[in-house]
Order: sequence, then C-alpha cells, then structure tokens
Amino acid sequence: MNDLRFALRQLLKNPGLTAVAVFTLALGIGANTAIFSVIYGVLLKPLPYRDPEQLIRVFESSASQPKFPMSAGDFQDYRELNSTLASLALYTRQDLELSKDDQPELLAGLRITSGYFDVLGERPMLGREFRREDEAPGNHHVVILSNGLWKRRFNSDPTIIGKTVSLTGEAFAVVGVMPPGVQHVAGDYRSMAYGETVDFWWPVTLRPQDNRGSHYLNAVGRLKPGVRPVQASADLNVIAERLARQFPDTNGAFRIALEALREAIAGRARTTLLVVFGAVFLVLLIACVNVANLLLARSSAREREMAVRRAVGAGRWQIVRQLMTESLLLATISSAAGIAMAQTVVVALGRFGPEQLPRLQSVQLDGHVLFFTLALTLLTGLLFGLAPALQAGKPNLNGLLKEGGRAGAGGRQRRLRDALVTAEVALALLLLVGTGLLVRSFWRLQQTAAGFNPERILTAVVSLPYTGYGDSTNRAVFQRRLLERLAGLPGVESAGLTSDLPWTGYDENSSFNIEGKTFPPGDGPGGRYHFISSDYFRTIGVPLIAGRFFNSDDSMEKQSVVLINRSLAERFWPGEKAVGKRITFTSEPKEQDWRTVVGVVGDVKDYPDSATAVPAFYFSLAQSPTRQVTLAVRTTAEPSGMIAAVRDELQHLDKNVPLADVKTLETITAGAGAGRRFTFWLVGCFAATALTLAAIGIYGVLSYLVAQRTREIGVRMALGAQTRDVVRLTLKQGMRPTLVGVALGLAGAFTLTRLMSSLLFGVSATDPETFIVSALFLVLIALLPCWLPARRAARVDPMVALRAE
Repeated sequence: MNDLRFALRQLLKNPGLTAVAVFTLALGIGANTAIFSVIYGVLLKPLPYRDPEQLIRVFESSASQPKFPMSAGDFQDYRELNSTLASLALYTRQDLELSKDDQPELLAGLRITSGYFDVLGERPMLGREFRREDEAPGNHHVVILSNGLWKRRFNSDPTIIGKTVSLTGEAFAVVGVMPPGVQHVAGDYRSMAYGETVDFWWPVTLRPQDNRGSHYLNAVGRLKPGVRPVQASADLNVIAERLARQFPDTNGAFRIALEALREAIAGRARTTLLVVFGAVFLVLLIACVNVANLLLARSSAREREMAVRRAVGAGRWQIVRQLMTESLLLATISSAAGIAMAQTVVVALGRFGPEQLPRLQSVQLDGHVLFFTLALTLLTGLLFGLAPALQAGKPNLNGLLKEGGRAGAGGRQRRLRDALVTAEVALALLLLVGTGLLVRSFWRLQQTAAGFNPERILTAVVSLPYTGYGDSTNRAVFQRRLLERLAGLPGVESAGLTSDLPWTGYDENSSFNIEGKTFPPGDGPGGRYHFISSDYFRTIGVPLIAGRFFNSDDSMEKQSVVLINRSLAERFWPGEKAVGKRITFTSEPKEQDWRTVVGVVGDVKDYPDSATAVPAFYFSLAQSPTRQVTLAVRTTAEPSGMIAAVRDELQHLDKNVPLADVKTLETITAGAGAGRRFTFWLVGCFAATALTLAAIGIYGVLSYLVAQRTREIGVRMALGAQTRDVVRLTLKQGMRPTLVGVALGLAGAFTLTRLMSSLLFGVSATDPETFIVSALFLVLIALLPCWLPARRAARVDPMVALRAE
C-alpha cells in the first residue's frame, strides 16, 4: 500500500509526463479493446442457438462448385437415410406482399422445411412449428409470424393462431408466432445476411420426384450428441455415392461438404479482423515503447534519488518493485480511459460498420472483453515499465553521490534508447507497408471499370401479388404501363426493370446448348442469367457492343430473343459474330425453344472486387415477365426527390402493389465496397497514429540526448567543431537506429504481409514498389524529428554551456 501511495504521489508530481503517457497508452489500450470486442463478438462469441457447436451447414459439392445449394430431391434422401444428424432442414428466401388496412407491404420471407426451428433449438411462443404434412403440394398456405411483425402489424393479438392473413393476395393460416430475438442463420444463395430481419416463415413444397438438377436450397443441420463433423461427412457421403450411381446425370459429380455454422457465418471476416487487430496491437507496442522512453528519461533524472535510497539500505528489487508499481498504476489509469474510448468506438462500429461484418450489432464490452483489457493492462505495464525499472535498479552509487555528480546518459542507457527507437520504427514500417498495399489495392479497385454508371439512379423493388398477376400477360402489361408512366414524369431521363441489380449478390446460373456445337459431358456452356426490360441497360449505362438492345417488337408472341455479355461471346464464339447465333435450354429443342442472340453488351462485374465478369445472358421481361422485379429510374436531379412521384404512379396502377427497399444505386455500390473501405481506413488510421508516435519517440530521445550532451557539444565547438559537424553528429545518432529499424521492418513486412493477401486486389503482398516507397517515406518522416534537435544542438553557445557546468 505504501508503494501504491508513493507511486500516486510521483505521478501527480509530474502531471505533464503523466498526461502524455496516459493519453498515449489509453489510445493503444482503447483501440485494442474496441477491436477485440469486435473479434470476440463476431468470431468467438457462441451463436445465439441451443448447443451452437452442433450446428453445421450442408452443401452439395463438386470440383467446380465446392459449396453448392442442395436440390429438393436430394434433400429428402439425406434427411431420411442419414444416421448422424439429429435434424436437417432447408431454407430459401421468398418475399411476399402483405395486404392489410390498405397499407401494402413487401415482407421478408423464408421458405423452410419442417424441423427448421428444431435445428436451431427454437420454439414458437404461440402455436406450433411446421409439420411434414405442411410440405405436401397444396398445403403450403400456413405461416409463422416473427415477433416483430406480430407486434407491428397485428397489435400483439394473443388469439391470432388459426386466423388468416392475406399474403400475395391469398389466405394463409397463422400457425405460430416466434419469440423475440430469433436470428436468421444466413446463406450464400437466395438468402439474406445473418441477423437480418425475417418477417415470416412459410413451408417449402416437396414432391416425391423433385428435380435433382435444380440446386437452389440452403441446408442447415444439427449433429447428434457426440457425433463429430467428420463422422457426419462420411455418413452423408455414403448416401451421396449411392445417389451418384442411381442418378448419374444429375448427381454423378456431387458429394457432400460440411461447414460449422459459426464458420459459415463469420469465416469470411476472419482475415479482415485479424489484420486490423494486428495493426492495432502494433500501435499499442509503439505506444509502450514511447512511454518506456519517457520513463527512461525520468529515471535518469531520478538516478541520484535511487542512489540515495540504495545507500540508506533499500534493496535493488525494492526499487524495481516501486517503479513497477508506478508503471502498473499508470497502465491502470490509462486502461480506464481506454475503456471509455473503446465504448465510443464500439457504438460507432455498430452503427456505421459494414454489412460484410456479421453480428456487429451484438458487439459490446462484456465480461470477456473486460478480462482481455485487464490482461492487456498488466502486459502493457510490464512492457513499458520493466526496462526502465531494471535500469534504475542498477545506479552508479559512487559517481552519483559525489559532489557535483550528475545524471548522465551512460552507454547502457543510450543503447537501450536506441533499441527502443529501432523497435518502434520497425513496428511503424510494418503498419506503413500494410497500409501502402491496401492503398494501392483500393486505387486499383477504383480504376477497374464497373461496367455501369450508378449516378442519379433510384431503385426499388416492385412485387406483384399472385392474385391478379398469376398470368404472364397481366404481368407484362403492368410492367409496360409502369415504365410508360415513369418515363413521362418530369425529371426522369429513363426507366427500366430488372430481376437484379449489380453488386447485390445475385447468383442465378443455367447451362444451355448452342446450335451447331457439341461439348464434352459436364463441360457444356453456361452462364448467369438475368431478366431485363428494353431500356434497362440505357438507364444504368451499360454499353451496346454489337447488335441491338431489346425493343417493343420482342413480345411473347414473337420468337424468343436473348442478349449476352462480351465475356460469354468471347468464350463461346471466339473470333465469330455472336449476333444471330441461337441457344436453347432444353436437351431436345423444338423450333420455338431456340432463342436468338440479338445483341452483345458490355460486361458488368458481379462484385466491385471481381477480377472479371462472368459469362452472362439476359432474357426479355416482355417475353418472360417475372412476378418480382427491381425498378431503376435515372433522374436529372437528386434521385431521392422522385420517391413520392414514383410511389404515386405505382399506386395509380394498383394500390395493392407496394414500393419496397427504396435506395439509390450509388448507396448499393457504396455498401458493396464498404468492407474493403472499412479495412483500409482503420489500418490507415492506425498507421498514421504509429507514424506520429514513432516521430514523437525519435524526437523525444534525440532532444533528451542533446540536453544531456550540452557540455560535450560546447567542448567540441570550443575546440573548433563546426556547426555542420554538430548537425552531422546529431543526425547520425538519430538516423542510425532509424535505419536499423527500417531494415528490420522490411524483413518483418516481407513475411507478415502475406497473411493479408486475400484482402488485396491487383497487388502482390510483397509488391517491391510499395516496400521501397514506404521505407523512403518513413526515413523522410524520421528526418524531421532528427533535424530539429540537431539544429538546436548546432546553436549551443560554447561559453554558456561550459559556464553552466
């Protein structure tokens, strides 16, 4: 307790040094606490399901599709014949329109098989889960409501079980209401992000002879107690091999792949978070080195005090213990300030963090995070306090107790300070190289053509109910009239419809046959398919390469036509004109089954960081109108100003059709690249902090050494040393450990940057240009804190310096 009181007095005795040290350490501890809270919440925290370690994602897998959705026909065999899963269920997204109180609303829906909630360990708070009979054809008009929808649109009606609600114009019986907090498990195909709101669930329809070649369903399962994933994989693959023999055309290439649900949800974020955590930990190390240098400088000023204490009987370890108490107290105060900083950062990340990081909304400073902070506080206190404490525990008693003795900077202390400067320069260069690679990657990404122009485009989802629009002709007429009305609005340049927008994760694919060409089995042509209206490409700025766009002549009564992108044309008709060629989607086509290629359009990448566009083809919505489409409207001014007008036109055509998910295309594209920007800005901020701390550290050490060597510099100048000699000497003292640190930092970066390869685009993890530029930039930054003390040393008046001694 005496050590603690004395330590507190010492910190209060030097408020300036204490404030600088607390701020520096709080910055490092707070940033580490905040990022660890994200890592724990996203990667380490158990999923909010019963026995989450038993949950797995189940995929059908082939050489070309390692994680492929499951077909309904295969699912029924796996569910019935396996012996290692407690339960297995399917889910796929399918939204429906709610018609109630003259307020139509498009609801986010999931179609699921019976047992889905049993897999997750959830139970309805009212009613029941789906049964096997609900999966039978014609029995799907039952629904389970989410707690949020039940409260928001049905006033928490406790008697709602058995009542009907109108979805897509049809009556659905409510059989259950889920409790609050049920989290969606996410999926790669026709799904939604983890934790995203699900308004209702309704049954998947299964038939005894379901198509085994149609893969569009996500599968999730629960292992039986005591069963390991490798056992379940072997069990399911026995079934897969049997299906491959029984159905070679559809199942010959497929086996089963399993993935832990936690990995499926958060695995893609692991590299990003670990790179960010590595960057922020380097900042903490640099902060510790800076504070260690501060304490070394203070211990030099206290050498006489320590010598006196040793002379009157204090043991070396008593002095070390006292100084370590001061260090740990300083770390504790800094930790408290750091936790306050971390709480602010965590709130900001939860609000503004990218969608690519799952579970961000549940991140908080809980007991696990605070325990980490406690351990970090102890580690920090040891890191910055041990070297100064051990140094102060070995004073030169004879020299310091003599009359006129002074606390000089001995060779051992100079070497220690040089080593600390070398360490923080090396650490700063690690961060700088990593940031440089991210900057070059981000720049390359920005220079890559997206294939479309997102400026001034308003988008929204328009979903037509089954009632009234079950017939394709009615859908086509409605969509044509909607586009005509929107095109006539003041402030609208053009309008189009599409099945999907760029960079939204759309992944619908199909194989096809080409007239006059044959391909080896399993290696036939295929591509990603989309549905668009005639003016869609003009609206979003996709160029026409050859032929024509769709036009008003492309109706359901005419021969079917198709557009293809440049990648598909170059892949399957290299050196030929693709326009006029014909493709079909049936194995034994009749004349009406052929589709003629009428145009080739520019490539549109699936994602902002896609290296190239995949082969793609486009159906005409006028010939194949889908029930749910996305509207794109290019405006002459700010798109948000057109929302009311667009909604009015839609309501004029049919007041039961909702306008949903309204946002600009620029918002969508910005969100698609948010994950990379998040990593870039965080690591960049930490690198800037590291550079600042390193520069301050170099300046502090050199300033202290110049002050300690004032007499020596005066003697040198009195003996004839020139100003340039003093400047050269001081710069040499500062740049020597800096250059050693640069060499060590380059060696470390060459090894460690390989870990962030998956975060880079168009740049090698060992890009020599980035390494060289980063090293030169750091040397230039280091010159300034070296030059300022050197200039001050050159201005020393020899007579004043010698008289002061």
